[in-house]
Amino acid sequence: MKNLKRTLLAFAMLFVVVLTTACSGSKTATKTFVRENNGVKTTLTYTYNESDDKVIKQTTINEGVYANIPNLKTKEAVKAVLDPIAEKYQGIKGIKESIDYQEDKFVETLEVDYENLDYEKAKTIMGESFQDPKKVKISMKKSEELVTQQGFKEQK
Repeated sequence: MKNLKRTLLAFAMLFVVVLTTACSGSKTATKTFVRENNGVKTTLTYTYNESDDKVIKQTTINEGVYANIPNLKTKEAVKAVLDPIAEKYQGIKGIKESIDYQEDKFVETLEVDYENLDYEKAKTIMGESFQDPKKVKISMKKSEELVTQQGFKEQK
């Protein structure tokens, strides 16, 4: 009887350990930052793992009223500038980019999934300083510092 109690206690303890380990997995959170500059409102939303401070996805939404954009002012002028840029993002695994040209404004959405990104293709448009997110952790804290320095304000 004593051995049975010990065995049950051991299994109960093992169950508790397994259960708490399974439930304490990486918790994801989001942070959103906003900035208006030259007639364009930019909203950055980061999805990250809180436990290891790792950004796993970044979504950027740019919204601009044509009449408020310096040196462009029209839908056609904005399209002439944005379409060639947007084309470069197409067909890269881990990147989704789209532009909705409305009557008086545009809304561009760019989503980068760092966990599923084709780094070799992405670095051609992201620049040489862009590092492989599978090899280098993109820190939420460092990202927050950088965007704050660039004039973004956290939206709560």
